[in-house]
Order: sequence, then structure tokens, then C-alpha cells
Amino acid sequence: MTTGIRDFTLLLPPGWARIPLDERMPLRIKQLVDQRLSGAPVEHRTALRTGLTRELTDTLTRARRQGGLDVLLSLDPVARTPVPASALVTHLGAGGGDGAVLDPLLGTLVSGGPGLDVVELGVVEVAGASAVRRRASRTERVPTQGDLPGGVLRVTQLEYFVPIPGGGGLLVLAFSTPIAPLAEALVGLFDVVAASLRWVRS
Repeated sequence: MTTGIRDFTLLLPPGWARIPLDERMPLRIKQLVDQRLSGAPVEHRTALRTGLTRELTDTLTRARRQGGLDVLLSLDPVARTPVPASALVTHLGAGGGDGAVLDPLLGTLVSGGPGLDVVELGVVEVAGASAVRRRASRTERVPTQGDLPGGVLRVTQLEYFVPIPGGGGLLVLAFSTPIAPLAEALVGLFDVVAASLRWVRS
């Protein structure tokens, strides 16, 4: 990332995984699928493996094309119900020293963007320094797939823009969930994950 900073760590809830989007991504997908299906009935494993591998590959490939460094995924169901929640971690190059980009960044983010409604915007503390937190919502259309009808989802999005020490730009954590009834609880969870960020120094 920059001189003196080698990586970062996050505390993830049980059932979540951090998946680096590097050249080892296919191997990581295989290992993750093997782990997820270890308790599945033997007669169903082949079909489940094919579907899960395809879904993870498509999701992570799209994230990588968006410039993602890592993806955080909720993988385990809660009370037997899947929790669709994830985060994309990216790097945004920006000039200036630590925190010097926050004021102009706030001015840029306040307007949201096409289809993005800003709900909250402010400065918070992450890893002992100031960072920008933005909560927003957007509408996402889901196409009809086979027998599954399409529709419109209201996606809750929570972003953290964290200056990398030494003027190395911004680390962006973009959390999202399409489940409105769980939005408040998941935003609280996302806040806890973001607050746990710590830099790993060389």
C-alpha cells in the first residue's frame, strides 16, 4: 500500500470470510467450497459444489474487475436463513498527508451520485485516525431468472474511507445488504467490523 504499511486486519463475525482477490483466488474458492460442503450429504455434494463454485467465482470476478483488493462475505446462515451481506475493499489513490483528503472528500460524497441517496455522512475515528463514514441507499433491479421472478431491491450501503498512514491514499470499505428488515442490525455490525481495522506495518 505504502511505505511502512504492509496490510490490514479486521475482526470478522462468525461465519464471515475475508477473501483476497489475488492470483490465488481460484485456489481460495476451492478451499472455501470444500470447507462449506464438508457436512453436506455426499449424494448432493457434486451439484452443490458446481453451483457454489460458479456463484463465488462470478461474485469475486466482478469484485476484482471493480478494483477490489478483498471481499468480505457472510457465508453461514443465521437461524437457518442466509444473510446476504458483503463488503468490497478497494484502494483509492489520493494525494496529501494523513487526513488531508477528508475535507474535499466530504464535499464530493455529500451529493451521493446517480441513484444513490445519502442518509448519513460524517467523520469518525478508525485505527486511531479520522476517516469518513457514509451511509446511503440505492435501488437495484433484479432480472427474472428461470422460475424466479425479478423485482426491485432497496440496497443499504455503508462506506468507510480510511486514509492510509504515510499519504498512501484511502482504503475503502463498502458494505452492502439488500435486506431492508435487517438493515439497521447489519449497519451496526458493519460499524463494528470497520472500527476493528488495524494496520499491519512492515
